[in-house]
Amino acid sequence: MGERPLLILVGIGYEPHRGYLLRSIAETTDVWLLDHEPPSWETPYVVGGTAVDIRKGDALLAAAEEVASGRTVDGVLCWDELKMENTARVAERLGLPGVSPDVIDRCRDKHRTRTALAAAGVPQPRSVAVASAEQAAEVAADIGYPVILKPRALGASMGVTRVDNPADLAEAYAHTRAQHVDQAHYYDLGVLVEEYADGPEFSVDSAVVDGVTTPLFLARKRSGFAPYFEEIGHIVDAADPLFADPELRRVIADAHRALAFDSGMTHVELRLTRSGWSVIEVNCRLGGDLIPYLGLRATGVDAGKIAAAVACGRTPDFGGDRSTCAAIRFLYPEEAVVVGEVKVERSALPPGTLLAGPLAEPGTAVEPPPVGHVWGRYAMVAVTAPTPVDCLSAVDKAALAVRLIAQ
Repeated sequence: MGERPLLILVGIGYEPHRGYLLRSIAETTDVWLLDHEPPSWETPYVVGGTAVDIRKGDALLAAAEEVASGRTVDGVLCWDELKMENTARVAERLGLPGVSPDVIDRCRDKHRTRTALAAAGVPQPRSVAVASAEQAAEVAADIGYPVILKPRALGASMGVTRVDNPADLAEAYAHTRAQHVDQAHYYDLGVLVEEYADGPEFSVDSAVVDGVTTPLFLARKRSGFAPYFEEIGHIVDAADPLFADPELRRVIADAHRALAFDSGMTHVELRLTRSGWSVIEVNCRLGGDLIPYLGLRATGVDAGKIAAAVACGRTPDFGGDRSTCAAIRFLYPEEAVVVGEVKVERSALPPGTLLAGPLAEPGTAVEPPPVGHVWGRYAMVAVTAPTPVDCLSAVDKAALAVRLIAQ
């Protein structure tokens, strides 16, 4: 057990968003990267790499089998939702830890998620899948306004829309139904009409080992661009009293059992309503938007290393070594614009700034929601501070030090 395990990593994603995970994992684990291009900036952190179209299941499986033919592979890991099902097939074929492709689909397909949670009595909003604006109107009238329209197979709040009255429903339905990304499943019953869970939104990243769920940290979400639910920022407080709430932990554990998710990493989104916790989504991956980075900086809990250990069937180290706060904010233009330059006035950044930099290259067109989404962001800032109030003040001050110059 003293030897470094070998992990196949399927895709790295956008370096500013996910690079920190690879750098952390490489401290304890040998990594073989399967991605569209040969390793570039990743080279110091991997022992090898294979260029393969990871969108194609057969090609991905063949590449993984080639890696395993010449060496002992201990685990396979992915944090891209759209690649999770094929990654599960790799783990299944190679006899590695993980859940089945069907369990991944049960999490990816939000209608299947709702059905499984409802059967187990897990608290959640009422939800009905529909195939037309007419059906949506009937369901919304039955549920009662406001309602939420949500794509069945997408993530990151893409296409999620609040509708307050019948007059706005048809336009909102058309917007939600039109959202699509490559590789996402397309369903005739493609839109969920859901009861609005009124209350603040949170996320909890967890590790699941042998069916036991261990929450790692809790993030409070900052949303914007109503009636959409664009995720514009997050804050993690190591001393957040809600993280220790036994009811929250019970609901999260029950949700994993209902979905038969017994091995891997998850990112569960919830709202705290007047009647208690309500599950919004169960994502079969580490959280995005650098939430695990905030968790690391606020608590010392390293979700990257934990994910690698779980994937390789090793005992994770859940310990943290600090107790503070960390926050991130993503910056969007006020209107559609082509980026000329993103300038950061370093001298204006507050103490405790962790990150401050561009997310869009010069020449990139960016636009706020509803047309723009995650790709509408032009920069991000992240900070650490002793208290949540200090943290939110600092992250907003850091944002003022970043300026978008149009082309």
